[in-house]
Amino acid sequence: MSSHEQSPYDVLGQIADDFLRRDLACHHTDLGPHDGRMIAIRDRPLVHFGSCSYLGLEKHPALAQGVMEAVQTYGTQFSSSRAFISVGLYQPLEAALREMYQRPVVVTPSTTLGHFAALPVLIGDQDAVILDLQVHHSVQTAAQLLKARGIPLHVIHHNDMNHLEAKVRQLQGKHRKIWYFADGVYSMYGDFAPLDDLYRLLDQYSGLHLYVDDAHGMSWAGPHGAGYVRSQRPHHPRMLLAVSLNKAFASAGGALVFPDEESAKRVRTCGGTMIFSGPIQPPMLGAALASARLHLSPEITALQQRLEGLVAHANDAIAAKGLPQFEVTESPIFFIPMGLPRVVAHLVRRIHDEGFYVNTATFPATPMRQGGLRFMLNCNLTVEDVDGLIDCVHRHYTDVLHAEGTSAAQVARSFNLEPFEVAPAPARGQGRRGAPTRPEVALEISHHRSVSALDAAGWDARFAGRGNFTAGSLALLESVFGPEAGERPPEDQWDFHYLTVRDPEGAVILSTFYTVALVKDDMLSDEAISRRVEQVRQHDPHYLTSRTVMLGCLISRGNPLYLDRDHPHWRAAILRLIDALNETAEATGARQVMIRELIAGADEALSQFMLDQGFISVGAGDASVIDDLSWRDHGEYMARLGQRYRYSLRKEILAFEDQFDVITEAPWTEAELADCYDLYSQVFERSYALNVFKLPRRFFDAISAHEEYEVLRLFLKADPRPPADRKPVAVMYSHIAGSTCAALIVGLDDAFIRSHNTYKQALYQTVQRAWARSCERVDLAFTATLEKKKVGARPVPTCVFIESKDIYNHAVLESTAH
Repeated sequence: MSSHEQSPYDVLGQIADDFLRRDLACHHTDLGPHDGRMIAIRDRPLVHFGSCSYLGLEKHPALAQGVMEAVQTYGTQFSSSRAFISVGLYQPLEAALREMYQRPVVVTPSTTLGHFAALPVLIGDQDAVILDLQVHHSVQTAAQLLKARGIPLHVIHHNDMNHLEAKVRQLQGKHRKIWYFADGVYSMYGDFAPLDDLYRLLDQYSGLHLYVDDAHGMSWAGPHGAGYVRSQRPHHPRMLLAVSLNKAFASAGGALVFPDEESAKRVRTCGGTMIFSGPIQPPMLGAALASARLHLSPEITALQQRLEGLVAHANDAIAAKGLPQFEVTESPIFFIPMGLPRVVAHLVRRIHDEGFYVNTATFPATPMRQGGLRFMLNCNLTVEDVDGLIDCVHRHYTDVLHAEGTSAAQVARSFNLEPFEVAPAPARGQGRRGAPTRPEVALEISHHRSVSALDAAGWDARFAGRGNFTAGSLALLESVFGPEAGERPPEDQWDFHYLTVRDPEGAVILSTFYTVALVKDDMLSDEAISRRVEQVRQHDPHYLTSRTVMLGCLISRGNPLYLDRDHPHWRAAILRLIDALNETAEATGARQVMIRELIAGADEALSQFMLDQGFISVGAGDASVIDDLSWRDHGEYMARLGQRYRYSLRKEILAFEDQFDVITEAPWTEAELADCYDLYSQVFERSYALNVFKLPRRFFDAISAHEEYEVLRLFLKADPRPPADRKPVAVMYSHIAGSTCAALIVGLDDAFIRSHNTYKQALYQTVQRAWARSCERVDLAFTATLEKKKVGARPVPTCVFIESKDIYNHAVLESTAH
């Protein structure tokens, strides 16, 4: 793992900690009896809209009797691998499920472990897999076993059948079978797989196979409760169905429904979790058998009809109030769009306060700005319960949006919904009304599109010593990458924006510049991922790239955010910045917003505030910095290094120093400029730690001629090449303004890196040159932290705040990683 890469669990942890802080996660019910309708948390009774027991069978007398009889007959457990022996209850249970589905069935310890049993056994090394973007996490996790075997994984946009068909066409002929992984009912939004289209594709493409997780469709739909998929279509001979006995079925475990006996036998005898995982224990097997028999009885139809009536009533009530839904379906899962996690949390907190337990559905399960309120209906609830909840949501919905600084119009834009208008609601109940949580402050905003419109002296005073974004340097960047720069490839076309926020007295609270540019989505990924992605880019150069709105630009170094943290309105100023970034993202179709580059962990209040606005902190690597260049001579410089690095410096750098000529005069001739660019190109071709587009030659020509940039070149005194071919073996481009030297780009001749330690020599000479020019600080940028420590630098961890508008490309990257 590279230094800047974070585990997905690090990102998830930020959200989890935030919801724990808001008291919206990891609850426990109080001890005491449950009736399926009500729960209690810390002595507070709540109507339970968080249950996936859709038919309310958990208190059914037949299931309770099945548990008691199983315990009395077999005890609390039967602890043996099913590869050797299974308790006898498995046989009648699988027989009853077979009667329900009219297909071979294997019962598994859970639906998740069923995935882990079936997928590695049935999917061969010559197969390929396509995953729906929203397929359940348990399926995605099991698919990692396939990826580890080298089976290619591909991701398509959610329910996008055109995308699926294009992928199938691309893969057919190259693979024995092509598997599509989907859910029957998707657990976040409650929407359905487009089965008509899927069956059409199955008929059209003989190599296509389906693996469908219908865990949330079980029991409440279909003949004998066989599930949503089987309620719509017969079992296709190239479909494997996974279902749950742990939701509406009200027992424990899962089941796999096979198209043929041979597949069932193979998974039963060879599936890893069938052999090495514990079985379902007798009490829950007794419940499962009782539930299966109930499913085969006429009673199941009456329960389905009762739930169907509740779902229809809820849909009608939601529509009557003007509340939005992500998609109106016949599923008992409801999703009310809201937006950012903090907005969802605010609404859910109010609903809890009024006595209804509901769930949040937010990032990372949904895109950051596409979170919402999620609740489920079940047969334990009444029409009055449903009306009470929807009335509660209605009373608070618009008020919460206003309090959080958003609106119904913004929700519609975020979710790509038709505009909607929520009916007026009476203000009553225990809602937390009052002042908006978003500070409303009269601030002056100036937004310019060129540095020429700014007060250059004021700008430079604010950003002195921060990096290569003085007014003069920004004018250079605009001339190369800006709208007036002429014909260029898409990655070299940048939009520049300059934003300043002042208080009513004219004092600057915030100032920054940001750009819109095409960025590689794997920019901060592990090097191994980038290497694989670059193989695709050889014939598709813009594969997995996104237009991104970012503070600074792709070649800026340092913190481009001037923020007066002592000002009482700094939060309001940040909000104005975020508004501008998001407005620009919406206008340009950008998929993500990045606020970079800040010191990681240096400002917890700012980090929490950014998380509230939907920005996740992602490690961006260690910058290597020398903060103090006040040594009087070389001896004092050496003394500051410490014994370990003094030894390395002498052996690896000083021992070679007299073999180099160090030239600080800028290259002027065409040949000199070309030589330097060639050195940069050699480094670029093997660099994946920070994966970016190659910079154009004209950028190097421009900075070579600019007074704020210095080009340090190393020549070998005893160059083995003919004198006419003598060229630099290393080049370092640095920006020097005021008291700071920022080393931006290095170029190296591959032939001399090992023999002469040219990279280390270039770092050392850059530090010495900064000292000679009376700089107080040297920024050696990212990567190669150990080598930079040897010349006196210390690592400074940095972070980027990222808000993703669309998680598709990142899901594709996850499928690429091994």
